[in-house]
Amino acid sequence: MNKTIIVTGLLSLSTMTSTLVAAPATQSNLNTLASNLLVQQEFVDSAPELCPNELKSCYRSRIHLQYPLDYEPDFKNWAIYFSQLTPVQTVDSNEFTITHINGDLHKITPTAEFTGFKANQPIVIDYYSYGSQITRSEFMPNYFVHAQDLTATVIDSTKTSIDAETGLETQKYLLPFTDATSQFKLSKTDNTQWASAEHIFAITPEIDTNIDIQTSLIPKPASVKLLSKETIDLSKGLAFTTSGVSLAELNPAFERLALVGLPSSKTGFPVNINVNQTVQGSENYVFSSTADAITITANSASGAFYGLMSLAGLVAIDNPNIASLEINDSPRYRFRGLHIDVARNFLSKAFLLKTLDQMAAYKLNKLHLHLADDEGWRLEIPGLPELSEVGGKRCFNAPNDCLMPQLGSEISGSSQTDGHYSVADYLEILRYAKARHIQVIPSLDMPGHSRAAIHAMEARYNRYLTNGDIKGAEQYRLVEPEDKTQYSSIQHYSDNTLNVCLDSTYRFIEKVITEVQNLHQQAGTPLTTYHIGADETAGAWLASPACDALKAKQADKLAGLHTLNGYFIERVSAMLADKQIKVAGWNDGMGETRPKNMPKQVQTNSWSLLFEKGHLATHKQANYRWDTIISTPEATYFDFPYQAHPQERGNHWAARSIDTQKVFQFMPDNLPAHAEFWLDKKGHPYRSDDSLSPLDKGVRFKGVQGHLWSEMLRSDDQAEYMLFPRLLALAERAWHKAPWELDYDYSGQIYDQNSGHFTAEAKAQRAQDWQRFASIVGSKELAKLANADVFYRIPTVGATIKNGVLKVKTPFPNIKVEYRTVPTEGKNESWRPHSPNAQVSGHIEIRAISADGKRKGRTLNL
Repeated sequence: MNKTIIVTGLLSLSTMTSTLVAAPATQSNLNTLASNLLVQQEFVDSAPELCPNELKSCYRSRIHLQYPLDYEPDFKNWAIYFSQLTPVQTVDSNEFTITHINGDLHKITPTAEFTGFKANQPIVIDYYSYGSQITRSEFMPNYFVHAQDLTATVIDSTKTSIDAETGLETQKYLLPFTDATSQFKLSKTDNTQWASAEHIFAITPEIDTNIDIQTSLIPKPASVKLLSKETIDLSKGLAFTTSGVSLAELNPAFERLALVGLPSSKTGFPVNINVNQTVQGSENYVFSSTADAITITANSASGAFYGLMSLAGLVAIDNPNIASLEINDSPRYRFRGLHIDVARNFLSKAFLLKTLDQMAAYKLNKLHLHLADDEGWRLEIPGLPELSEVGGKRCFNAPNDCLMPQLGSEISGSSQTDGHYSVADYLEILRYAKARHIQVIPSLDMPGHSRAAIHAMEARYNRYLTNGDIKGAEQYRLVEPEDKTQYSSIQHYSDNTLNVCLDSTYRFIEKVITEVQNLHQQAGTPLTTYHIGADETAGAWLASPACDALKAKQADKLAGLHTLNGYFIERVSAMLADKQIKVAGWNDGMGETRPKNMPKQVQTNSWSLLFEKGHLATHKQANYRWDTIISTPEATYFDFPYQAHPQERGNHWAARSIDTQKVFQFMPDNLPAHAEFWLDKKGHPYRSDDSLSPLDKGVRFKGVQGHLWSEMLRSDDQAEYMLFPRLLALAERAWHKAPWELDYDYSGQIYDQNSGHFTAEAKAQRAQDWQRFASIVGSKELAKLANADVFYRIPTVGATIKNGVLKVKTPFPNIKVEYRTVPTEGKNESWRPHSPNAQVSGHIEIRAISADGKRKGRTLNL
């Protein structure tokens, strides 16, 4: 085979010499090619023994191209484009080569040896890529074909579809993953287990179905006291009276109560809501229920709101009765957050509003909204229309009017993953959040991850220049044409970092922040925290004349800074402080600053990996007395798979799986202690030494945040699938500190699988607490999610066959399970409800059903 070494960049191709009768180079024939070309991608080896170009890690893939007729495309410079998350390194093919363009976009082009397609004879292109891919969702759809002077067209065989029973995405272009070694392991030493039905059965604890959860809710209150054994019937609805707070201020809580079966009614059971100074703490509340009335007392509307949400949490949709009890409640953290990335792939306003409803129901109070990144700018900024008009969509045929395709996006610029929030949309989101006692923290990532902004401002530059307005063109330009620096970002872009040494960069940031601040003011929810991102691209600005001049002119002011990124963050932080806005950023970028040069109020989101000693960086910044928000990927990143299985959507760089129980186990106050019971991403024990860099005595983290990054999400349903039910476990840990959680030892300790700080008694308490939590999820909350039309993940079923009897386990009780014999050719098999003594033989398929019976879960075989 002819091995081609890949060089990043566009390659020009000469016109091919025809050896077959060629079809005319028309748009119709290009469309026909796209309609009939069969493209199949094959994952060959996840960890080859030898990688090309001395790479430390790589994986091997294969593309099959097949056409039903003898056919030679007679198009000038024709090529197939596709998204590949990590750059292709070498190609083994005589007839085609692959070129990395930018980001994840690649180009397949014919060589001089390609003489056309032979009818139904596949052409195979083997290639090696840098890094690793493991899950099917990492292999992107929507290949498209383009030829000079014609409109690019998506190849039909690479489009995804939705399964009618499960609602899950199917990828017919991607051949099955069946090998638990060559298509699953990251290396020879990878101990990760394929989540088969048998494996799930082995690791899933039995749930005690007799647990009494009548006095239980999520998140767990600080204190619950049963007053009597009587049951209070709320089936006739609720009649509300208030003191110190208006009914209108609590309306979203009333909507939640109605959704769970407790509508407002003048003849309903009395609910008295009192806001006064007898309760301390703005989010604290006291709840009591007796045969006469329910009484909620709080210090503020927020506390009263949470008291009503607790009432909604006590009932099940099919059981509107509660016990007579008293709750005294207060939150563990004042910051209980969820980060949602709408930049990589757009998510609708309707999705955000629905998610805000669920956040409020489980007492989360911060929405960190990631509005701009390399792949999209999703917020209309008055005065800079190009940001959303150009930066808010991806297409191919009009590059000056959009961003290039990425992440397997469609190419029309009007797909589900394209779009932005108008000013009116954003105001609605802000007001909706405020009514639910949720603060929106906007983020427009800079200085790295800024390709959408850069491309949009270049479009603005060109438009102004065309009109002869040179000064206007330069006003908000983010790049320096004379900067000849060559770099590659973590997502393999060569042009995604704004120049931090240009005054126009800071004019742009000032303009954007001012407009965002104005929108928050207009919505009645002032902007008090702004997340700048603070991501840098290694190697940027090395050949920038503007940066050379800055370093020469301000050498004294830059003393002590290791990177210009630190200079950028300090300068933008001061700009925000002047506007009375607290700066927030990711801890790696924030760590490049000089703490003495930062404002008094700083928020840092710490996302360092625990198995890579991530607690050290977290502790260091907390010891600066910065507001440290725990954003640990191994527990809080919901874009990772629920289980280690190729069909589970998600990334894998930090964890092969994060299920609801793992989130529940998280102890955010004591990061190093997780080494006692968690493993690294390859299933190996690790050691956390906290003896040399403990937290200063008395220092505490300010909160915890869940995260949903959207690189592999192409719909609102997929986003909801990844969030729920894991978000409920995050809400539990954010609001309530469990007695079994290991207190942080300020003297510093060393933790590993044998250190024994997390005692057997604590493990038993945790297991019992999980039984309570899982019982609430299965008996109450999944039905509420279904009733709210939330596309939550239906769990896969653990199963085994013992003496001919099919035994099953699910992570939550009250999950309906069905099974059937695997159908054979010409014979259909019906699904049957599972019973404890189900007798089976042969190969079996098994799956669960949603709480409302409308959806089926993913099928497993055994």
